[in-house]
Amino acid sequence: MNVILSSDIMSPDKRQLNSQNGFVDKIHEYIDDINCLYIPSDPHTPFLTHTISSHHKRAFEKSGFTVKHWKILYPYKKRKLQQLISQSNLIILAGGHVPTQNKFFHHIHLKKYIKDYNGLVIGISAGSMNSAEEVYAQPENFGEVKSTHYRRFLKGLGIVDISVLPHYKEIKHQRIDNQRIMEDVTLPDSYGRKFYAIEDGAYIVATENIIYGNCYVIKDGKIKKVCSTGQSVNLRGVN
Repeated sequence: MNVILSSDIMSPDKRQLNSQNGFVDKIHEYIDDINCLYIPSDPHTPFLTHTISSHHKRAFEKSGFTVKHWKILYPYKKRKLQQLISQSNLIILAGGHVPTQNKFFHHIHLKKYIKDYNGLVIGISAGSMNSAEEVYAQPENFGEVKSTHYRRFLKGLGIVDISVLPHYKEIKHQRIDNQRIMEDVTLPDSYGRKFYAIEDGAYIVATENIIYGNCYVIKDGKIKKVCSTGQSVNLRGVN
């Protein structure tokens, strides 16, 4: 399969896909006529899922794609997951709360069914994070930093071997539970690991090993910018 890891696929006005860094053109390299399976982050919020999914569907249409089929994986359809995947050439792993989505993915055995898929996967935010073999669930809600029960490292889908942190521009100065999310939480967690922090509009084509747009590597307690808007770099050459 081909995998694109994104922070946010929508343009700043939220009306179409973000064309920055050649994102739309890159998708066109893989597909034009779309048969999409949209996999949400939270199976218990069907109205929100339907609303966001509809916005994304219209964005693809406005960006020049022909959407033939667009199906949402609601919980009652999980028994048809293998069939739905086989009928799709695009799977979207939606954004949301990382641990909630991770739990849902395990519940529907997505890792087992997606491993032989031959189409395109686009991860959005949490969906990108849960694509990894080892997922870094960076705390985002009140109580998650201090909680002794919150697990920051989870087992993911394993369709990529890199860990992405989305929305870097927005989260780099955030505080949760009176802790600085980057300096006090993520940097200490990065020892012995490598995270690719991307801003909205940037993305990584994992199967090409290429980073497009603003990206920072967080490793062994340090942050280093490795790619800028309008640029692309090979992620295997990034230290």
